[in-house]
Amino acid sequence: MKNLKIFIILIMIAGITGVSGNAFALSQPNIDCQSGSICVHPGDFMTYSTEFEKVSSIETYTFGDHIGTDKVSVSITSVLNGTKIQSNNILDLKTGFYNETANGSGLPILVMAPTPINIGKNISGVSEKTQNFIGSQRDVVSVANNTATATNEIGYDKETGVLMYLHLIPKSANAVTSILDVSFPTKYDLINTNMFANSVTQADLQIPSWIKNNAKWWAQGSLTDDDFTKGIQYMVQNGMMKIPHTQSDSSLPHQIPSWVKTSAGWWANGQISDIDFVKGIQYLANSNIIHV
Repeated sequence: MKNLKIFIILIMIAGITGVSGNAFALSQPNIDCQSGSICVHPGDFMTYSTEFEKVSSIETYTFGDHIGTDKVSVSITSVLNGTKIQSNNILDLKTGFYNETANGSGLPILVMAPTPINIGKNISGVSEKTQNFIGSQRDVVSVANNTATATNEIGYDKETGVLMYLHLIPKSANAVTSILDVSFPTKYDLINTNMFANSVTQADLQIPSWIKNNAKWWAQGSLTDDDFTKGIQYMVQNGMMKIPHTQSDSSLPHQIPSWVKTSAGWWANGQISDIDFVKGIQYLANSNIIHV
């Protein structure tokens, strides 16, 4: 985990870990999220193109079931030179740390910040900009730090707290003056996520009302996984059901997680919205379980 430790140090030296401190201030959180905590839902994921010491990789964070009210499972998958490495972790939504020990120490999940984020207007290097991401215009909170040895910048999506990019670029390979400086570029760039689907409105969705019967039977075990996914696939491909398109991600696990079936049952019973149900369908499409 050498690279991860370096990454954490670099974030700290760049002065951009204070997402809940002076640089950023929390505004009103989403209704279904706790105040002052990270907001994620089962099935949310982010995939990044990363670079450490001139070595490129693809890294995916996938959030699973909630554990009580304060924690959630998170799977971190890295693909490096064709080799996949996966770790299963538990994230504390209030502290932002995963792999916590008994004394409360752990690793910060730097790809997420508490949401939504407001800008500290008078903080040097802090700004707000608009970034195009797969056809979606996102408001990004950015912190830039330009030193004699490096140019550092990090940006978080203002609404969701998703890390959009992190660029730590040394100005010279020989410019290392302290243990916190680096002689190689370090980069994180978001390339795929379904976290922005919550901007979808009810008008964007077309779900036949009778689909709830299928969802209910599936959640109860009366309908097989194969029959349910084939039914969804058929309806989407034939225009009977419309869901917002998201880019597929081959690094996600190719099996239906339990939370998708649970969510289908909740939706059938009116306990969650159409948008929350569609997130599960998008996950199945992103992980190539169904092809739409």
